[in-house]
Amino acid sequence: MSSTTALSQHQHTHEHHAAPPPAARAVNKTETPAKGLPGVVAVGPARFAVPDVKVSDQRGREVRFYSDLIKGRVVVISFFFTTCTLVCPMQGRALARLQAQLGPRLGKDVFFISVSKDPLTDTTARLKRWEGDFGVGQGWTLVTGAEGVMKKLVWDFIGEPLGPQLHSPFVLIGNDSTGTWVEADGLSPAAELVRIIDGLSDPAAAARAQGAPRGPRSESSDEPRLP
Repeated sequence: MSSTTALSQHQHTHEHHAAPPPAARAVNKTETPAKGLPGVVAVGPARFAVPDVKVSDQRGREVRFYSDLIKGRVVVISFFFTTCTLVCPMQGRALARLQAQLGPRLGKDVFFISVSKDPLTDTTARLKRWEGDFGVGQGWTLVTGAEGVMKKLVWDFIGEPLGPQLHSPFVLIGNDSTGTWVEADGLSPAAELVRIIDGLSDPAAAARAQGAPRGPRSESSDEPRLP
């Protein structure tokens, strides 16, 4: 199915299927993320309640997706599959750099959730291996689960069917307490993603971030490169 067809069939009409993900809406001078409600994701025309379904993390523990992983938190949500050899490893390294930039804030003030798009392959054992490959630390949860559960979860968030298809490396960054969500390029420099996170956590920081100039993403960066 083409992304155009998926868009027309998806009730939330997520804009990121028709084009590469926009870079950092939170720092776009012409668009300010609107406050919503806890438990509800609202980005552009998309608006939906976060499913509180039972999923499994990389240690095989059963958790509820909303109640245990998102409720009342600032979160960065990404989508991946362990057999991916292109986009997912790039995004995994980018998130690892963001993890390093956040330091002790991860697992305390900010939490990462990486959701499998291929739960039939991505067992908890495979998630555990991926955890080691990308240095996943405290506060970063990898999620898989029953096919029917994951099908609803992935469709609600990104309007795509399950499976190891090529996809865009966007992330959703949200503050559930305020109901404020932003879609961002998941390969952005860590410092830029931290500015978005800070903007969602602190209204004063958000105002400052909106006035900050944005530069193009470059392969050269002063951020440490991870293997």
